[in-house]
Order: sequence, then C-alpha cells, then structure tokens
Amino acid sequence: MKQEPSYIIASIYVDLSRPISRYSSYRDTDYAKQILKSQLTSLAIQFASNHSLDGIDEFMGRFHFELPPEPPTDYAREAEEDAAMLITDYFMDEIIDQIIDQGEASADINNDYGNGDSIFHEVIVDRSYSQTDAAELLSQLYNYTEGDSGLWKEETDVDRIAEIQAAFTYGNAVWAELDDLITDINNEVDDIKINAAYEVLMENTDNKELSDYDEMTDDEVIDMAETDFSDEYEEKLRAALKNVIKSICE
Repeated sequence: MKQEPSYIIASIYVDLSRPISRYSSYRDTDYAKQILKSQLTSLAIQFASNHSLDGIDEFMGRFHFELPPEPPTDYAREAEEDAAMLITDYFMDEIIDQIIDQGEASADINNDYGNGDSIFHEVIVDRSYSQTDAAELLSQLYNYTEGDSGLWKEETDVDRIAEIQAAFTYGNAVWAELDDLITDINNEVDDIKINAAYEVLMENTDNKELSDYDEMTDDEVIDMAETDFSDEYEEKLRAALKNVIKSICE
C-alpha cells in the first residue's frame, strides 16, 4: 500500500535537511525542493481548474508544524547589560559626584553608595529561578560560582539550594562586570577633565591669552578652570562625564 508523504516545517521555514517523509529521507535538498515544487505546481493547477481548496487543505494536513526550542538565556550577556543598567539607572549621579570630589569612582556598591547594598540585592540578586534555569546559569557562569554554603545552610531542598546558589552566582557575575565598567570610566576621567577645562577657558579668554595655555601642564589648566570659572567648569564636567558614562555602558 502506497503511503502518503508527511512533511515537517520548523518555525516558518521548510527544513529540507530533515526527513521530508516518514518513509523516505531526502538529504539532497535540491531533490527535496523538486518534490515540493511538483506537488505545489499540481495543487496550483487543480485550484485554477476547480477553485476548490480541498486539495490544498489535504496537502497542508500532511504537514507537521514544529517550533524549534528557544535558545538558552545568555546569562553572561545579561550580566553585562544589568551592570550597565545599574550604573545608568541607579548610580550615575553618585559616580559623577565621586569623580568630581575624589578624582575617581568606587566600585564598592555595598559601602560607597547610598542604599547600594539594598538596590543590588533587590534588583539583581533577589530573582527566582526554575531548576532548569538555575542549572543553565550555573553551567554558563561557573567562573563566578557562589561558594559560601552558609547562604543556604538552612535549606534541605536541593532545588531551592540550586536556586539560591544561582541567584548569588549571577550577582557575582554582575558585580564583576560592574567593576570592569567603573574601571573603564575612571580611565577616561583625566581626558574628560582636561577637555572640559580647555573648553571653559576658550569660551572665557581671547585668542591672545589662549597661547599662554600651550606652556601649561594639564593639571595647571584644570586648576585654572576650577579656580577662575568653577561653576562653568563643573557644569561642563558633569555633562561630559554623563555622556561618556552612557557611551561606555551602551
């Protein structure tokens, strides 16, 4: 008895590298395409002749529609994005204040930022994970695995232990990414300061006086801008720092 072919569509595309029939496999995609083309052509001719969808419905009834599994979450990428989000959405103003007051920003969110510890735990660490997600996260972020068993010493459920370890492991990954971003920001501070200082001085002096700055060191130029035009300099510095920080976090 002749068997009718049965086709598979993955997502919205015909996956011609997979068996095109329950009973025959066509690894030659060109041959498989010709088989489909001939049947589609036949259906088109039938429809043009009788304007009936019966043949098309019967043909479609032999298709199996399958959605491919969703790819696993890229937790390393998410950690990068969350670290950047913390800086731009929660700690931007404090980072700028620290740079202006101390010359650099701190990466110690827990101790050097107002409510930093609470924000970090509420936004980053306090997330729930399924058993499958926890296992995937721990597999991807093994370099940041949380090893402090005291965090789950009261737990006896294996799934709950995995969830807690995954949550703190993800926190470790975000913390490491945030530390790298703060380092990148601090590395730009000197250039930002001198550029802001020159901009202020150029706006407030004539061309003859500008030549005097060529013989001055960067620190001397910055000191002059801070001393003579403090408000304007700080305004420009804050704006420049904000733009650079946003750029680094993109």
